[in-house]
Parts: sequence; C-alpha cells; structure tokens
Amino acid sequence: MKKKLIGFGVVIAILILGLVLGDAQIQLGTYSPQASTRTIQTQLTKLQNISWSFFRSPKESLAKELWSFATAKQNLDLRTYEFTQKDFKSLLKKLAASGVNIRIIVEDNKFQQYRNTLKVLSQYFSWYQNIQLKSDKQMGTEYVHAKVNLIDSGFIIQTANLTNSSFAANREHFFQSTDSWIRASLHTIFEKDRVGTKITMKDIHPNLVVCNINCRGVIEQLLQSAKTSIIIQTQYITDDRLRTILKSKKQLSEFKLLVADTSDNDELIRYFGTTYARKFKKYYNHTKMILIDHKTLLLGSMNLSATSLDKNREIWIILLDTWIINQFSDQFIQDRTASAK
Repeated sequence: MKKKLIGFGVVIAILILGLVLGDAQIQLGTYSPQASTRTIQTQLTKLQNISWSFFRSPKESLAKELWSFATAKQNLDLRTYEFTQKDFKSLLKKLAASGVNIRIIVEDNKFQQYRNTLKVLSQYFSWYQNIQLKSDKQMGTEYVHAKVNLIDSGFIIQTANLTNSSFAANREHFFQSTDSWIRASLHTIFEKDRVGTKITMKDIHPNLVVCNINCRGVIEQLLQSAKTSIIIQTQYITDDRLRTILKSKKQLSEFKLLVADTSDNDELIRYFGTTYARKFKKYYNHTKMILIDHKTLLLGSMNLSATSLDKNREIWIILLDTWIINQFSDQFIQDRTASAK
C-alpha cells in the first residue's frame, strides 16, 4: 500500500509540475505525448510562405507525379497507406534497375483490408535489393496514413494514396516543392519512423503538422482563431472536439463544409445543416483540406477523426501562398456548386 501511495504521489507531482511550467502535456498510453498549447502557439508564429507546384486529381495528377518520380537519380523515399497503382509499381522497378535507392513505408494492416499491401509489394519487388519496404510496427502508431514522397532534393505532400482510384476517380490535392528546410524535416521524420525513434517538435518544421504530435493542437488552434471564414473539403468529420469547435463557428460570414457522398455522412449533414454542409457528388471526395480566413491552407493525409489526430502517423503542410489559396478556393466553389445539383 505504501508503494502505491508513493507512486500516486509521483504522478500528482508530475502533473502539478506540468501545470506550473505550462509547457508539458501528460498523455497516458502507447503513443507519443502531444505538443503543449504554448509550443503550438510558438510554432504558428514561425510559419513561412512556401510555394512551388499545386495540383489536383482526377485528370492532371497522374502524369505529373509519374514524371516527378521518373526524375529521381539517387533516392526515392515513399510513405503511403496503400500502394497498388501499376504504373508507379512498374516505374519503381525501372528506377531501381538504374541504381536509384528506394525505401517505402506502407501500412500492412489496413482498416477492413482484403489484401496485405506490404506482403504484395515485397513479392513484387523481391528481385531488387535497393528497394526496401517497412511497415509501421516499430512506430507505435495505429496506422501509417501519411502520404509523402521524397524525391532526391524535393518532396510531394498529398492527400492521395498510390492507387488507381486516387488518380482516376477521386478529388485529391498535391503540393510539390524543393524547399530545403521542409525537405530536411520530412527526411528526419522518415528516418526516425523507419527505426522507431521518437519524433520531437525540434524535428518538425513550423509549416508541418505531424500526427500524433502537433496535429490536434495546430488544427484546434487554427479553427478557433478563424475570424471570417472556415472552408473544409474532406472525406468526413467525426472527431467530437473538432465538431464542437466548428459548430461554434457557424456564424462566421463564410462557413462551408464539403464531404464525401456516403451514407456515413448523413448524420454530419444533419448536425451542421444543409446550409453549411454538403456532399460532393461529382468525384469521390478523398481530399483533406482546411482553409482559414482565406489566408491559411492545410493540405495532407489526415481525416478529421480521433484516430487520425491521436493515433496515426499523418503529415500535413501549412501553406500561405496566395496563388495556391486562390486555386483551391476557385476549385472549391466549383465543387460545392456541383454538389447543389
């Protein structure tokens, strides 16, 4: 009994110390502690205006991404939830044969999976020693759901898996750049995840949002900070805390949600009302985009669910570029208008 009391006293002391310091957040469980409110506030004061290429699917994305992969001369590091698209698989064989070192982190235990992607890819690439595959077992996450490609000195962060439907039938978004600081941060995160080393906020560039480390804090603070508008185009929104924040923002001059055309989203439409929320019916809405006050755009892999926020490895990027924001805004208007039919 004395040992239990001592142990309880230590826990209470740690909690009090965290409150006093204001920069510690205690989270019990198998996942990394999430960043504190103060740390997130500091991060959001250091955002940089990053730009280069912004594109979408369907139609234009497949050729652009295949061409980008084909430019690899030395290294190609891929991280994805699903990888079945035959053109990419064939291209990787050609790149490996030419001497490019290829490393892939892919989920091997997908939700409702009918085929183990890691096993299939391992068999497909079995003759190529310079193609290395790993799952997320060493990471301690529920799923590796991030979609990031590191191509020599550049990178692509996207909402799309490497599947045929992602490029042929879905609404997806892609951001490509050669920014060296963000590229270095993505590389560090990839290297640590491959061996299961803990990622810290020092590893994360201010423009990056990484679950389950700083993503909940960043998303909640940005949504709460909205002064004039919130525009979200995503597959679904199920996280209770995010839904509560969003409902409190319905009276903004512009509040618009666009989700996938599935029966699972019927309850969400009723929750927010048809004035604010619609289903996108032209393509399958697999993208994950948030635009705050037409100034801050988030693009990446994370669905707005508790699992994505708190348990998965997800990666988003924060974009401030006016041209990119306008491109997304124009496309969103078209998609939302089409959804009214």
